[in-house]
Amino acid sequence: MHINKLFFIPAVLLIGATLANAKVVDSNVATVNGQAISSSQYNKMLNAVLESYKARNPQVLQNPQNVNAIKQEVLNELITETLLTQNAKKEGIKVKDSEVADGINEIKGRFSIDPLTGQRITDQKQIDVAFNAELQKEGLTYQQFETKIKDQISVRKLIDNVVNSKVTPPTKEQVKALYDDVILIMSGEEEKVKALPKNRLEQAVPLAAKLNQLTAEQIRISPIFVKFENNTPAEISAKEKLAKKIKKEVKKGKQTMPELIEQYSDDKSPLQTGGEMILIKGVMPKDFDEKIFAVNVGDVSDPIKTDNGYYVIKVQEKKAKRDFTFEQVAPDMGQYLAAIKMQEEMNSYLNTLKDKSKIKVMVKFNEPEKEATKTEAK
Repeated sequence: MHINKLFFIPAVLLIGATLANAKVVDSNVATVNGQAISSSQYNKMLNAVLESYKARNPQVLQNPQNVNAIKQEVLNELITETLLTQNAKKEGIKVKDSEVADGINEIKGRFSIDPLTGQRITDQKQIDVAFNAELQKEGLTYQQFETKIKDQISVRKLIDNVVNSKVTPPTKEQVKALYDDVILIMSGEEEKVKALPKNRLEQAVPLAAKLNQLTAEQIRISPIFVKFENNTPAEISAKEKLAKKIKKEVKKGKQTMPELIEQYSDDKSPLQTGGEMILIKGVMPKDFDEKIFAVNVGDVSDPIKTDNGYYVIKVQEKKAKRDFTFEQVAPDMGQYLAAIKMQEEMNSYLNTLKDKSKIKVMVKFNEPEKEATKTEAK
C-alpha cells in the first residue's frame, strides 16, 4: 500500500488530528530529541484517520496490512511534525500575531457550514459555540490551540525557506518531454512504454492515469452484482434467472437504484456514492466494456456474465472522449513537475534532520514495514 510519506492526513480532519494535545500523563509511543509523543496523542490522530477511511474508503481497512501501514504513517507523521517544529524554533522562525489570527480565523471558517444542512451559518456566536465545543471535545484550551497554530505557521515558513526556495520552475523542454511520455503511455503501445527509463515512467504513469480519467470516454452507471458461490452449472443457471428478474425490476422503475442495490446486489459499495459509479472505457476487460458502452442512456443491460457472477447495469449518463493539446495541459504539468521536485527536496531535508536527531520508537506493528524513521539514538 503506497501512502504519501508527508502530510498525508486527510483534509477532513480539522482540529483533532493535527492539533491533538493530551490532557493527562500517559505512556509514550516515541521520543524525538527527548520530546515525547504520547500514546493518547498518537491514538487520537490514528482514530481520526481511521474514521476518515471508514467514511470515504472503507474497503482499505479490510486488509490488515493496510491498517498497519496507516498506523505506521500516523506515527511517521507525528515524528515529522515534531522534527519540523523543533527545527523551526532552532532556526528562529518568527510568526506575527496577525498571522496566527488569520490561521485561527481560517479554522473557525470551517464551522460556518452547518454539517447537517450544508447551509452557511452567518451568526458569529453560533460559529464560536461550535468551535469552542470542538476545542473542548479535543481536550484543548484556546491557548494550546493558538500555540499549535503558531507552530504550524512556523513550519510552513521553514519549508518555504529551506525547501521551496531551492525549487526552480521546470523548463518548457522538460514539460514537453513529460507530455510526450504521457501521450505514449495513453496510446497503449506497450513495447515503447516498456522502453522508457524507470524514473520517467514513475513520473508519467500517474499523470497519464489522471488525464485518462478526465478525458476518456466514460459512463455513469448503477450496477447490481449477483455473486457466484460455487460456480456449479445449477447455480449459474439460477443466478442468471435472478439477474433477468432484477433487470425486469429495474425497468419497472418502481424502486430507486439504491433500493434495488440494497435488496439484490452482493456488492453494496456503490451505495457509498448514491448507488452510482463512473466506468472509464478501457479499464475493464474488452468484452465487458463493449457490452456496457453499447447500452443507451436510461437503458438496462442484459445480464453480463463474469467469472464471479452476473452484472445488471443501468446506464445513467455517457461522456464522449475529449482531446487535449500540449498548450492546455502544460501549466498543470509544470506544477506537477515542480511538486515532484519539492517532494524530493523535502524528503532530502527530512532525512538530514533525522540523521542529526535522536529518535526512539516504543511501538511495533504486526506487519513488517519499511522503516521510515531513524530509530536508533545517536
